[in-house]
Amino acid sequence: MPDIEMRLGQEVLVIDGAMGTMLQRGGVPAEQCPEQLNVTAPEIIADIHHNYVLAGADCVTTNTFGGTRAKLDEYGLGDQVAELNRAAVRIAKKSGAQHVLGDVGPTGRVLQPMGKATFDELFTLFVEQIEALVVERPDAILIETMTDIAEARCAVLAARSVSDLPVFAAVSFGLSGRMELSGTDPATAAVILEAAGASVVGMNCGLGPEQMLPLVEQMAAATSLPLLVQPNAGLPTLVDGKTVFPGTPDQLGTAAARFAELGAGLVGSCCGSTPTFTGAIVDFAKQVKLSQRPAVHTGMVLAGPRGVARVGEGLPFSVIGERINPTGKKHLADSLREGSMTVVREFASQQQDVGAHLLDVNVGAVGVDATLLLPQAVMTLVGMSDLPLVLDNTDPAALEPALRAYPGRALINSVNGGEESMSTVLPLARRYGAAVVVLALDDDGIPDTAEGRLAIVDRVRRRAHAFGLSDRDLIVDCLTMTAATDPRAAATTLDAVRTVSREWGLATVLGVSNVSHGLPGRPQLNAAFLAMAAGNGLHAAIINPSDVAAMEAVSAVDALLGHDAQAAKWIASVSVETMHVPARSVGPAEVSASASVAGTLATAIARGDRDSAPGLVDKLIEGGMGAQAVIADVLTPAIQTLGDGYGRGEVFLPQLIAAAEAMKLAVDRAKSHLPTGSATTEGRVAFGTVKGDVHSIGKDICISMLESQGYEVDDLGVDVAPESFVEAATSADVVCLSALMTTTLRFMESTVRALAEAGDTPVFVGGAVVTEDYASSIGAGYSKDAPGCVRAVREAIRANREGSR
Repeated sequence: MPDIEMRLGQEVLVIDGAMGTMLQRGGVPAEQCPEQLNVTAPEIIADIHHNYVLAGADCVTTNTFGGTRAKLDEYGLGDQVAELNRAAVRIAKKSGAQHVLGDVGPTGRVLQPMGKATFDELFTLFVEQIEALVVERPDAILIETMTDIAEARCAVLAARSVSDLPVFAAVSFGLSGRMELSGTDPATAAVILEAAGASVVGMNCGLGPEQMLPLVEQMAAATSLPLLVQPNAGLPTLVDGKTVFPGTPDQLGTAAARFAELGAGLVGSCCGSTPTFTGAIVDFAKQVKLSQRPAVHTGMVLAGPRGVARVGEGLPFSVIGERINPTGKKHLADSLREGSMTVVREFASQQQDVGAHLLDVNVGAVGVDATLLLPQAVMTLVGMSDLPLVLDNTDPAALEPALRAYPGRALINSVNGGEESMSTVLPLARRYGAAVVVLALDDDGIPDTAEGRLAIVDRVRRRAHAFGLSDRDLIVDCLTMTAATDPRAAATTLDAVRTVSREWGLATVLGVSNVSHGLPGRPQLNAAFLAMAAGNGLHAAIINPSDVAAMEAVSAVDALLGHDAQAAKWIASVSVETMHVPARSVGPAEVSASASVAGTLATAIARGDRDSAPGLVDKLIEGGMGAQAVIADVLTPAIQTLGDGYGRGEVFLPQLIAAAEAMKLAVDRAKSHLPTGSATTEGRVAFGTVKGDVHSIGKDICISMLESQGYEVDDLGVDVAPESFVEAATSADVVCLSALMTTTLRFMESTVRALAEAGDTPVFVGGAVVTEDYASSIGAGYSKDAPGCVRAVREAIRANREGSR
C-alpha cells in the first residue's frame, strides 16, 4: 500500500461515505450496536466497504464510530472494546482499499465545565479505543463528528500519546457556523487541533455541501495542514416521519471538486450518502488539481475555545491583561484562599470589556494550592471568556493539569535559560500544543547587557527546537528593568527587543510597568516606554488594560504603524473629553461602587459566578427585597437576557450552562428564605430521550436550564419506553421528549400518541433531527434549543393554570 502521509497535500484522496445509512438500508435494526456486527456479522460490514472501494474510494473508514467503552456500555458491550475495534480494522484491510482509517467518534459525555466528565476520564476512553485500533495498523486515525472542541482536542492528544500514525481530526458545525457545544468557529478549531498534533484537520456531518463551503474557506485561511471535508447529502428533511437527504450524487461531486480547489486533499461524504455518491465524488474531484495553499505566516497564534489572538510582526499590538495575579491584590488572594473564583471572574470580565486580547492567569499566593486552583481558574474562564489564556506558572504539578484541561492553545509564562526550567517546561509545551514565553534570564540572573540576554534567548530557542517546537511557538521577554536605578535600563531592553524581533523574526512581549518603579508619573512613563518599545519591534505587553494612558498608547501605536486601517479604531476610541483628562487607572472599586446589589447579582448570573450569587441573594433579602421578588425581578430577567443572546448567536453554550448553574444556586438560596412549607416550584417536568436513542446531551442541557429557573424535573433517562413517559405524565405539568437519531423518530411519534390517549398533559419534542414541521405533524409542541424549551414550558404551564381558574 502507498504511504498515506506521502500523498497528503499532493493529490486528492476520496474517503468512503456513510456506514449508518448503508446499515439502515440493509435492514439492520436501529437498536443493534453497529460495532457488534464486526464480530457477529462481519460479512455485512465487509460488503459495505467493498462497495465503496468499487465506487472508487481510496480510503475506507472502520466501523468503530461508537467504539469507545462509554458508547459500547450503552449496549452492555463495554468489555469488548479491543475485540470489536481490532476486528473492524481487519475487515477494512481486506476490502481492497488503498488506505484504512481507524474511526473514532464522540464518547457521548460532556466535558467540564459544561458537563461532569473530566479530561482524564475521556482521555482514558480514547486511549483504550485507539490502542486497540493501532494494534492492527490502520493507515491513520480519523477522529470525527466532534461538536465540542475540548473533546476533539482530547482525542487528538490521546491518539498522539499512544501512536505515531497520522491523526485526522474532523469537527461538526451547525447552521450558525460554529460547533454546537463549544461555539468554536472553523478557524479557531483548525488552530487548536493543529497545535494538539493533528496531521489533517477538517469537518464532517452536520451540514450539506453548500453550507460547508464558506466554512472550508475560513478553515483553509487559518492553517497550512491538509484539509478533510465530508458533508452530508444535503440538509435532512422529514417526510412521513422518515429522514430524507435531498442531495444528489452530482451535487456532492461538484462540491467535492470545489473543496479540492480550496485545498481539501481528502474529500468524501457523510450521512445520507451511498457508494453512488462516492462514485460521483471520484468523477468530479479526481479531475481537479489540488490547490497548493501557501504557508500561513501570521506570527504566533493562540486560541481560546471561541477565538484566536495573533501576535507578531505586521499585526496589531496585543494586550495581555495582568490583573488576575494576587500579588498586591489582597482581595484576590483572599478569594483564592477561600476557593472562590468570584474575583477571577470579575477581573476577567473587566479586562475583556476594556480591550485585553489575552488574559494572564496567576494564582500564586501564600495558602493557595496552585495545583488545584490553576486548573479551576482555567475551567472557570473557559465558561465565561472568549480570550486565550496565558498560564502564569512554572510548577509542572500545577501547569500540566491546567494545560491538559484547557480546550485551546495556551501561552505558558514562562521558561528561562536554566537547565531545570528548559527540561521541565519545553516538553510540556510540546506535549499539549502550547506556546511559551522565553525569559532572558537563567540561573545566574538577568544579564546587564543586551548581548547577555540575547545569548540566553538563543540557548532556549535551540533547546526548544530540539524538543520539536518552532519559532512560532516562542515569544521572547527581554525583561524590563527599573530606570530609576539604571539610566541605561530602558535602552538595553530596547536593543534586545530590536534584535529578537527584527533580526531573528521572533514575537516579543514585555511587562512594561517595571520601567517606572520608584518614579513619579508612572502611567505616563509606562505609556511612553510602551510606544518606544513598539517602535523597536515589541508586539505585545502585559499591562492593566484599565490603564487609560497605556491603552491610548496601544491605540496610537497601531494607528501610526499602519496596523489600524484609516486609523478607525483610534478615532473611535478617542473623544474630546479623553483628550484632556489626565491619565488614570479605572479600578474595580469604581465599577462596583455605582452598581446596585441587584445589578451585581444579575452580573454574577451572566458571568456564571456560582461563588458569589447566593451571597448576593442574601444581601438583597436582608435589604428588604422579598425572596419571590428576587427570583422574579432579578434572577429570571438575567437568565432570560442571556438566553436571548444565545438565540442571537452572541452567547454560547458554555456561558449559558455556567449561568444556569449560578442561577440554580441563587434560586435555591432565595427559596431557603421563604417560610417553611411555602416554597413552590414553577412546575414539574418529565423529561427523557425516546426509546432506542441513548443520547443524553441535549436532554441534560435542557434539564439544567429548567432546574436553574425553579422547575422540578423528573429525569427519565435515555431509551425510555412510551409507557414510562405515560406513567411520568400523571404527576407532571409538561412532558418533554428528545431524540438525536432519525431511526428513533417513530418511537417519538408513538410516545406522543400514547400520551395523547392517556391525558391532556402538554408535550414538547426536540433534538438535532426534529423540526417544527415534524413536531406539528405528530401533534406535539417544539423547541429548537434549551432557552426555547424553558420558554415553551413556562408558557404551557401558565396557560394551564390560567385555564383552570
